[in-house]
Amino acid sequence: MKKIFIVTCIASLFLLFSCASLKSVPQDLTAAQIIQMGQNYLDTGDYKSAELCYNTVLERYGTNAAVYVEAKYELGNVYYKSKQYQQAYDTLTELLDIYGYSQGQLPGAYKKLAQIGLDKIPENKITKKQGY
Repeated sequence: MKKIFIVTCIASLFLLFSCASLKSVPQDLTAAQIIQMGQNYLDTGDYKSAELCYNTVLERYGTNAAVYVEAKYELGNVYYKSKQYQQAYDTLTELLDIYGYSQGQLPGAYKKLAQIGLDKIPENKITKKQGY
């Protein structure tokens, strides 16, 4: 609980002292800290900075499967909230494809959340892949 509070405080300070969108993510942050920072940016409507955070997690920590699916889901959520529906659709279907090959090795919550996210995307805003 104390770690979450500290991470939240650090991320809040980043938000408080930045007037413009995030340009880069500090190298010394953990995946959890960057994900929290991305969530804070998403909560304030700074979609570009949130996207940067989640893409940074994918680049730096993408070899960790659990971190990868969390960041990928959050990236799809950023695209959805910023009304980039085709990108949201592509990201979330890619995530579901990964689950199709993982055979129970990944956190199940993100599979369900990805499916819920796909169901919320307006059909007239996307070009669907076969099977979805």
